[in-house]
Parts: sequence; C-alpha cells; structure tokens
Amino acid sequence: MNEHIAPSTTLGGIITAILTPVRDDLTIDTGRLIAHARDLLARGGSRISTFGSTGEGVAFAPAEKRAAVGALLAAGIRADQLLPAIMTSSPAIAAAELSDLAAMGCRDVLVLPPFYYRDPGLDGLVAFYEALYERAGRPPVRLVLYNIPALSGVTITHELVRALQAGRGAPIAGIKDSTGDVDSGLAYVRAFPELAVFTGDDRVLPHLLRAGGAGMIGGLPNLYVEDLAALYRDPDGPDAAALAALAAERIAHIDGNGGLLALKAGLAERHRDEAWRRAMPPLDGSFRAAGR
Repeated sequence: MNEHIAPSTTLGGIITAILTPVRDDLTIDTGRLIAHARDLLARGGSRISTFGSTGEGVAFAPAEKRAAVGALLAAGIRADQLLPAIMTSSPAIAAAELSDLAAMGCRDVLVLPPFYYRDPGLDGLVAFYEALYERAGRPPVRLVLYNIPALSGVTITHELVRALQAGRGAPIAGIKDSTGDVDSGLAYVRAFPELAVFTGDDRVLPHLLRAGGAGMIGGLPNLYVEDLAALYRDPDGPDAAALAALAAERIAHIDGNGGLLALKAGLAERHRDEAWRRAMPPLDGSFRAAGR
C-alpha cells in the first residue's frame, strides 16, 4: 500500500468519480487507473468511485469492471477507499456486480436506478432494489442511491428512500444528488439526517456542507481534488469563498467544453499523456481543450 495514502473509513468527504483510462483497443488501462487513484487519495481525496457517469460505467462489461476493481485492490488501495458504481437496468447483472463487489470487501456501493423505462413507479423501483439485493444473497453492503434524473430519467424520491429504509431492498447508506439544484440537496439532508447526502455538483457543495451534508461525489476532483478537499475541511474558512467561486468557474468550463471529455483532456495535458484523451464509443475521444 502507498504509505502516503491516509486511511478513509467514513462515508463522507470528497469522493472522486474517477475517469477510466482506455487503451487503443478500448480495454481498460489498469496501470493508469491505479496511478491516478493513488494520486487522488494522496492529495486529499476521501474515496474513489469507479465506473459511474464520469467513469463511463455503462460502456464496460461487468467482467471488465470487476477486473479493474480487483486490480485497484491488488495495488494496495483498500476496499473502504472505494465506492464502486452499478449502472444497469438488469436486476441479474446488478445482483452479480453487487455480489462480486461484496466478495472483494466493498461495503458501500453507488447504484443508479433502472433507466430506459422512464416512469416505472414506486413499486417498480422498489422491486428492482429488492431483486438486486435478494439475488445477490443479501450481502453486507449498503447502497448510495444515485439521483441523476437528467440522464437516468428516474428521480429518487423521498417516498422511495423511505420505502427502502422500511426494509424493502438493500440497506441505504446515502444519496448522491446530481441535479445541480441546491434545494434538492438540502431537502434530502433535512428529510434524512441519518444518511450521508452528497452532491454531484461542486457549486452546491458549500451549501450542502453547511446544512450537514456529507460532501461530494463528482468528476471535478479528477483535476482539482486538493482545492475541493480544502473547501470540504472548512466551508466557512477565509479561503472558502474564493475556492467555491473557483470550483463554480471550473465546472462551468468543463460543462461547456465536453463534460467528461474535457476532464480527460485536462488530465492528458497535466500529465502530458495523450492516452488520457481516449473515451469509449459513442463518445468522441478526440476532444481538444480550447486554445490547443
């Protein structure tokens, strides 16, 4: 294990939705993934969230993702420093991934709701979470519910959270709210103070922290984890306003220049490593940052 990586056993802080490096043949470049994960943790990141939206999680097969998480663990990154994501509408695939992650020692997992069917209703959503948990053998794993309706087409309602807390489905540890709406994040914090509530939007982070939120799970820490960790540690400190303004400026630039492709371009430029620009189809991995 890298001796510079500090322990991180709590579910909170700045969790990086890590970018996934790919080779020319579109396989996962585990060497670059491990090096980037180590660097993020050494620079103040709390955990690494693999294969979420920023990690192109829907683009990889379960076996590929399982092997990559296994490589991170074999490299000395602890299971409690990971928050792997499950992004599928198949209960069978979700259950298999949950079972695999549990067997590898992961105890918290980020789960996207089933997508494509835009209005499955409360009973349908509960049935999905029940099925993935039961078919996985009811492992000792808690879920972080991933609310990103702009992409999934499904909103994680308070009613759904309460239904799952009542015992219908896996235990719930937290919620990631990626709506970018301050009021949405704060409403989760007020309604569920016992859960770790995260934002996926850096601009919401200071507001969420002041209300008792747990932190953020997002893509911007891939490039700016130290600044965001400083903001997390002291959201009302003398540098907080400047850091929050800088985070807002950076996320606006990323959003306006290709999202995760802009993040990959930024990482390629930082490391002078063009391999980081590659993305999985159908995304265009040839993106170049403005001014190049």
